[in-house]
Amino acid sequence: MTNDFYHGIIKNLHVGYAYHRIICDTQGTPVDYEFIEVNRAFEAATGLIGAEIIGKTVTAVIPEIRDSGFDWIRFYGEIALNHTTAEIEQYSSPLNRWYRVQVYSPETNYFITLFNDITREKRDLAERNLLLTTLHDIVFEISTDYHFTNVIVQDETTLFAPKKNIIGSHITSIFSKDLSEEIIVVFKAAHDTGQKQEFEYKSPVPTDKRWFLAEIFYINDNESPRFVVSIHDISRRKRMEKSLFIEKERLQTTLLSIGDGVISTDSRGCVTLLNKVAENLTGWNQQEAYGLPLDQVLKLVNEYTRESCENPARRVLEEGLIIELNNHTLLLSKDGREIPIEDSAAPIKDQDGQITGVVIVFRDFTDKKEKQEKIEYLSFHDHLTGLYNRRYFDEELKRLNTPRNLPLSLLIFDVNGLKLTNDAFGHMAGDRLLKKVAQTMQTISRSDDIIARIGGDEFVILLPQTEIQEAKELAKRINTALSHEHLEAGQISISSGWAVKTTADEEITEVFKAAENKMYQYKISERNSTRNEAIQFIMKTLYEKLPREQQHSERVSNISGLIGAAMGMNKEEINELKTAGALHDIGKIAIGNEILDKTGELNDFEWLEIRRHPEISFSILSSLNDYAPLANIILVHHERYDGTGYPKGLSAEQIPLPARIIAIADAFDAMTYGRPYKEPLTTEAAIREIVAGKSTQFDPAIADIFLSVLAENNYCL
Repeated sequence: MTNDFYHGIIKNLHVGYAYHRIICDTQGTPVDYEFIEVNRAFEAATGLIGAEIIGKTVTAVIPEIRDSGFDWIRFYGEIALNHTTAEIEQYSSPLNRWYRVQVYSPETNYFITLFNDITREKRDLAERNLLLTTLHDIVFEISTDYHFTNVIVQDETTLFAPKKNIIGSHITSIFSKDLSEEIIVVFKAAHDTGQKQEFEYKSPVPTDKRWFLAEIFYINDNESPRFVVSIHDISRRKRMEKSLFIEKERLQTTLLSIGDGVISTDSRGCVTLLNKVAENLTGWNQQEAYGLPLDQVLKLVNEYTRESCENPARRVLEEGLIIELNNHTLLLSKDGREIPIEDSAAPIKDQDGQITGVVIVFRDFTDKKEKQEKIEYLSFHDHLTGLYNRRYFDEELKRLNTPRNLPLSLLIFDVNGLKLTNDAFGHMAGDRLLKKVAQTMQTISRSDDIIARIGGDEFVILLPQTEIQEAKELAKRINTALSHEHLEAGQISISSGWAVKTTADEEITEVFKAAENKMYQYKISERNSTRNEAIQFIMKTLYEKLPREQQHSERVSNISGLIGAAMGMNKEEINELKTAGALHDIGKIAIGNEILDKTGELNDFEWLEIRRHPEISFSILSSLNDYAPLANIILVHHERYDGTGYPKGLSAEQIPLPARIIAIADAFDAMTYGRPYKEPLTTEAAIREIVAGKSTQFDPAIADIFLSVLAENNYCL
């Protein structure tokens, strides 16, 4: 294939391609580079026009490049001068763009840049046949023990050593050890096969850059068996080969460095070439597809209508223009796959501007399409419940807010007890609660109703062409269905509100506010009873989880009440104290049984978990009006009189009186009844601990009162 063919492909690739020459100052430092060749994709990627920049230096085209944050000239110069490759992602301030640049130096002082996401190299160029010529012939005769016996040459100056020095010498005295070993292997092959063998080598003289081809024959002469070696100077061929190799590598690297499929056709629209990516995508290999009409190999249909798409080669051949494939184009591969593809087709022209074929460059659009669809889905859906999100709801509300959708009803719901569930049972339990609410709404609502989660615990249903009574019935069915569902925090409860827009002049925002206000009114009226039920359910669950905790809580409540009575508290204060004592460990509902029931010594992490329970208790109780005062007491019942307790490090009178009382009651009961990780103490031992802890762990005055109460009850509480 001609260079025009390859240049045609590069010219129409969707990868930005440019070929440059580096320019150095007198000290050999890169100071500029020149544009030699660019393709259309390079023009599109950089905004630079090939016709205006070819033959010019980059500092003339982009003067600002010297002041940019990245030294492009130095970067490219090191690659061009060292004949290396590199790949970077870099921002170009003069062009105001980011590029992923793959740089390759085909020969010293020159470099190629490719601008794109380059993932695979799948292109195989056919090797070019090289027509080689020889300049001079030399004939050596060599004995079977590898000594030179004769040299025949027209011009002795073409030899690598004087003729007289060669004759009689052993191969190993003329050539290096490694080269001699290679040559002897070839000689042996000529001897064993009786056939001509060829061997290429560089002149053994360090300053001599010539290359030679040795044609080796074995002469089986009974009197004088020998090897005859004909030497041809192939230096010119090597130079041509190197030049052609660089050209081929430049083209091949460009094509193979992209992940696009490439198909070319002749002037009739029949396939002449498929690269490896095109073979993989179409299911056809080069040999099978060669000469077939393009539309037989590249079968394209519309994703939605399934109608065949226009043959891109035919259109390009008719119009001579670059065309892009239609959106939603599917490639039907030979093996039955359906692959979304994108990209374009362009003409290949000869030096006279005549169209000699078409090149189609395309890529698998599957991943990009899936990502786009996923991004689109995520942008309009709530990631937890799968319902629509607030953004989608707002847009749908605008879209449906038209007279033909009246009456337009709105239902707003708020999940009761979500914070309690999160605090008591963890956020995973809260997530399960929200998912169950969402699933129930989806099951009961109509398929075309718009259901969205618009906040942490808020949901809304948009009902076009729906009377308010029908909306109320739907809300009732959802509430009833959820009331039969039970999760960690017990029966699911939601508050609901509704409103309807019946006339075009009503503001939809006011309708939304009306529904929201109704929902909040309902939530306020039900809040205390719902939350009280939740607290009772949490305590019931705690007792089922830790049966010993019920007796412990009852004993701490009773002991606290006795101390409070001995201190002269009134009935209301004693009742509050006893309630706080009963609830003081409610936060343990969020601690795992593997820690609470551990019989061995607790490690540091497990102690940290245990020490969280007062704060968890506070979070559970503080949001309820009836329990808020108790929350502050329970939060600090593990503070110590000397200030070394937790969670706040309070001391002495800073600790509320009820908390100081509960601290003694809790400690005494824990000591006398034990813990899974600690054996119980006798009453006498526990008393000694209480006495020892006066003024450090316990309030000394309350400790004395407790000891008096204990004595009055015959040391049995």
